[in-house]
Amino acid sequence: MSYDLDHVEMECPCPCGKGRIVYGSGTNDWNQIREGMEEIWCPECNKKFKIVSDGLLPKDFPEYKGDAEAGNKMSHLSDIINNYRGGIGVRYWGKELRDKRKHLYLTDEEIKADEDSKHNDNWYMAIGFSKNLADKYTLEELKDAQKQMNHCKASTQLEGIAQEIAIHHKHYYKTIKLSNVIVPVNMAVRNYQHYKDADREDEEYISSLKEELKNVKAIYYKDFEEYEENRKKHLISYKLQDVKR
Repeated sequence: MSYDLDHVEMECPCPCGKGRIVYGSGTNDWNQIREGMEEIWCPECNKKFKIVSDGLLPKDFPEYKGDAEAGNKMSHLSDIINNYRGGIGVRYWGKELRDKRKHLYLTDEEIKADEDSKHNDNWYMAIGFSKNLADKYTLEELKDAQKQMNHCKASTQLEGIAQEIAIHHKHYYKTIKLSNVIVPVNMAVRNYQHYKDADREDEEYISSLKEELKNVKAIYYKDFEEYEENRKKHLISYKLQDVKR
């Protein structure tokens, strides 16, 4: 639903001087408010110009378009970097790395149970929870929690970090049964160094992607300075002033 700019806070004359460029807030039919609206209130100038971040440009002035192939590569690399979930192997790395880390982190018995399960991502969730523990606690703290869990008969007897883990497990898995809580703790202790090694591997991977992205951006924006110089020749600057009440 569209908004009507009905509360003008700042304004200035438009290029032809017959109207105004206005800034303020607007409302829709549901009385919802949108702040920071800016419009050209002049039929003639509104046909000719569009508002950009630093002024007005002719409506037919093109947007910057760099090298198309580099643009697609930039988008792909940015997507991987921004959405990367490291530590346990992600889909961007493909099946080979996911399987490699799966077999590194899980015992043969756990892999068999996972393969027999109808939920293909059970292992992914289990490793994810145990890795969170490895990220949050030291190996010594996890071993102490493990020792406590091995000597207690119920989660209600746990104290300190062991109790924290049990509460977190209840929130995540909806159970606080001690025989269930200790499973990711055992996994975290067993895989602690593997997780740290994977973190370093992931950091190196993302670092290499960022360097690649930097090089691709240089290709994409190779003629941007020329474009920007031309754009500024067509740019019309304006300065909004507070509306006098």
